[in-house]
Amino acid sequence: MNNQSGKLECLSVIAKIGSHLSICCRAESPASLDSLPLWTLEDCVQTVPIKDPILVLSGQKYTQVEEQDPQVDLHLGASSPALVGEVFLVPVTLVSKGHDVYSGELKINLVDVKGGGLFSPRDNEPYALDSHHVQLVGISGPEGEDDSQLDSDKIKKIQQSFGLISVPIIKNGDSWSCKLEIKWHRPKPIMLYVSLGYTPYRNELNTQTVHVHKHLQIEGHNAIVLNHHYLMPFRRDPLLLSKSKQASESNHSESLPLNQKNVLIVSAKNCTELPLRLKSMRIEVEDNAERTCSIQHASEELAYPALLVPGEVFKKVFSVSSNMNISKLSLGTACLKWRRDLGIEEKCASTSTLSWVVTKQKLPDVNVELPPLIVSFECPPYAVVGDPFTYYIRISNQTQLLQEIKYSLGDAQSFVLSGYHNDTIYVLPKSEHILSYKLVPLVSGMQQLPKFSMTSVRYSAAYQPSNSSNSVFIFPSKPHFKAAVSTNSRMESVVNE
Repeated sequence: MNNQSGKLECLSVIAKIGSHLSICCRAESPASLDSLPLWTLEDCVQTVPIKDPILVLSGQKYTQVEEQDPQVDLHLGASSPALVGEVFLVPVTLVSKGHDVYSGELKINLVDVKGGGLFSPRDNEPYALDSHHVQLVGISGPEGEDDSQLDSDKIKKIQQSFGLISVPIIKNGDSWSCKLEIKWHRPKPIMLYVSLGYTPYRNELNTQTVHVHKHLQIEGHNAIVLNHHYLMPFRRDPLLLSKSKQASESNHSESLPLNQKNVLIVSAKNCTELPLRLKSMRIEVEDNAERTCSIQHASEELAYPALLVPGEVFKKVFSVSSNMNISKLSLGTACLKWRRDLGIEEKCASTSTLSWVVTKQKLPDVNVELPPLIVSFECPPYAVVGDPFTYYIRISNQTQLLQEIKYSLGDAQSFVLSGYHNDTIYVLPKSEHILSYKLVPLVSGMQQLPKFSMTSVRYSAAYQPSNSSNSVFIFPSKPHFKAAVSTNSRMESVVNE
């Protein structure tokens, strides 16, 4: 160039990326615009290596290098809905179908489907007290792999809604799997994003990272709905003045009589589409709380886990009594221990790897009051058509005052009865008055006894017993009950043989 002068024009620029790829870009000039394409690849047919057709027209100003297609399958194996309270397992499987996996990292993200976040600072929500609705609690590798076996360069980070774990070397044709442990504290749908980043070459420097992305929407549902209600002693109904006041007031808090055994029925309904196993239902009382009542059968477990099909309701009966002169009764917390039913796997395996879930619900405090009057009904457990029996009504005065009572007994088409239907009586303090009637049944089956109602003049309170305590079964003829005899002819024949 020493003997020549002039202008040097650049016709093309060649960029080499690694040892397998080089890009030739022609300079912007009228000569280069005549022939297309704008890009030239070495050892290849001339083509445009850009997927965006709009970007092709400006190829002399912008350069786009496409990531090579991954040759590793990423599969998320969760199919059934998640249940609130349980640790839901999501299997993640990596299968190499052409690439070796080196320096692989698995990133996990939990995102709310409806927007916002999985974190709620509000404390007045009626579910769990955990601040996160859904959280990633752990990532477990294949069976037999422990965290202590990880090398020093391995990464494993777990946060509430994010996780990062290193993937071991996977040769072409091999696979590797792990399980994501996600726990729902509230019923909420989430989107699970799993991303794999790896390099297909071991010792090559500055090699490009290949990414595989998968996502899966998982619904979170409530598994168990707990309810409770109280029953008074059978055919023994106290007059509670607070119940008569609640008819005109908005406050409908439950009231129980003092010095009486009451029945508490706690029910658990399976509101999912999956069968569940129930291990126990109990009532727990805080250690630092004063014990204000005694509860029978509060801590007994079931002999065998009960199967609860979708929509079925499981009920347990507790006996509650209090002898303390208090206005509020603290019952504690209803605790239900359950898990998914494993079907055939549960029958074959002696011990299941699925852990039990505990669902808790605080029982509201109830009012306790001394009933001024208690009405008890006494009649035989059953009757026979045409055979007369005596029906007793006992009115007990629990106060130190004289009580004036107006009562009435209605007619019943199923019975013939004798005695006063309407009258006014006076019950002495701390005593009882007994009304007796002779009844003759006319119809068989479950029949309602004559309806009894009364009014306390002093308290201006009306009273009427419930239908459940005012019925009796009538047999068409006198029944003959046989003692239960255990006969097992099949077992006896086997023993004789």
